[in-house]
Amino acid sequence: MSGDDDMQPVEEELLEEPAGETRAEDMPAADEAPMENPVEESPSGETSPGEHPPFANPDLDLLDAIAEIDPALFERKAEEPPFGRQVLTTALHLAAAAESRTNLWTQWNGFTTPDILTDIEDEYRALRHAAALSDISPLVKYRISGRDAAVYLNRLVADNVLALSVDEAMPVAFCEDHGLVVGDGLLFRLDENEYRLATEETHLAWLQDSAFGFQVRVEDLGTTLAALSVQGPLSASVLAASGLRDIETLRPYAARWFDIAGMPVYASRTGMSGDLGYELWIDPEDAPMIWVRLLDKGAPFGLAVTGFALRELARVEAGIPRAGRDYLGAFSAVDPADASTPFELGLASIVDLEAGHFTGRDALQRARARPPRHFIVSLAVDFPEPLDFRAIQCNGAVEGLATSTGFSRELGVNLAIARLKAPAVASGAVLTVDVERREGFSLRRLIVPARVLTEPALTMPSRHVVPAPLLSIG
Repeated sequence: MSGDDDMQPVEEELLEEPAGETRAEDMPAADEAPMENPVEESPSGETSPGEHPPFANPDLDLLDAIAEIDPALFERKAEEPPFGRQVLTTALHLAAAAESRTNLWTQWNGFTTPDILTDIEDEYRALRHAAALSDISPLVKYRISGRDAAVYLNRLVADNVLALSVDEAMPVAFCEDHGLVVGDGLLFRLDENEYRLATEETHLAWLQDSAFGFQVRVEDLGTTLAALSVQGPLSASVLAASGLRDIETLRPYAARWFDIAGMPVYASRTGMSGDLGYELWIDPEDAPMIWVRLLDKGAPFGLAVTGFALRELARVEAGIPRAGRDYLGAFSAVDPADASTPFELGLASIVDLEAGHFTGRDALQRARARPPRHFIVSLAVDFPEPLDFRAIQCNGAVEGLATSTGFSRELGVNLAIARLKAPAVASGAVLTVDVERREGFSLRRLIVPARVLTEPALTMPSRHVVPAPLLSIG
């Protein structure tokens, strides 16, 4: 509303006031002398500057000036601090929201991300029989570059980084001095002296502290790099139709630069689905356009948008533990007994004690010679309907905890990633879960047998096939 509109009611009230009528609030007190007219006129009859005009003859221009609104009220405030934001969104937030039919959202590393976009049954069907598209930008991403980048990383992680070629990735774990896992992730080598590390949790302080004495730079790429995931048996077909030429020739854990309608895309054959899949690392400004293109070109192949709930279910089927959910990093655990070594996490395959010195190597050599305290394992509970359970019992005593659970529609069983005490994993141990099921307004208690899986519950053969299978449509 303008200043004129604000003053109009006041002006009319003043003009319509009956002449000669004195209001109570204008009457002087008994012990006060009557006030003289506060407005002094100049000999020419004009009102002195800065003074209000007499009520009987208001100066409308002066009233407008008095009512003028401070333009500073409409100025943009200074850039708000990061903690001032209540909702942190990715570059694909609006694109994903446009596809949502449920309005179900969740938090992932502080970002608001879709949990289920359409229906979990439909999303799962697309993942296992067609292709699933999802926004994985909330992953924590770091650029590690500089003359000593390779040497620094070889000193940091528990594997031989020097053997990693350009445009390849490898799963890695990094420990503190006592051999306890700080975190794990996927390490890419982009160039001779440039790497990218993708993790589930923030580790910037540890990475920078570990860089002391090395000519290396560690940068957080949190909001400057977007990422998409295309998983499923027809994922290569979707990407080929979208313009990623020869994508089917990419080997597992290999990566390559591609071009989609003039937009650069770094695509890697990686993912957590246990099936054929790819991850696209792209500029945030290009992300919405690439998302739309993938949906358009992928529609004939049955491509569906999917949320975080499906990613978690696929991860449980593939037997992949997640930091902060299935295990606590060495600096996150209040009690050191709650932290784990790579051997207790089932990550022995990415630990190379002969590759040279790295942080925690001596402690891990000692740990390998003694029995583990606990194990992180994949668990199957043979029941044909979804169950909600947490406690894992061995011979009637609680010996473990299911940290992630899900019902595999492909296998028809309940699956879990669980933390078990070492004796409960021993051969011959009888494991059960105690479940309460609601039936109407009554509860029924079930004791269901459980078993430890020595291999991931679900791993598709197409995950390792080169060239990847392609389906041509039209």
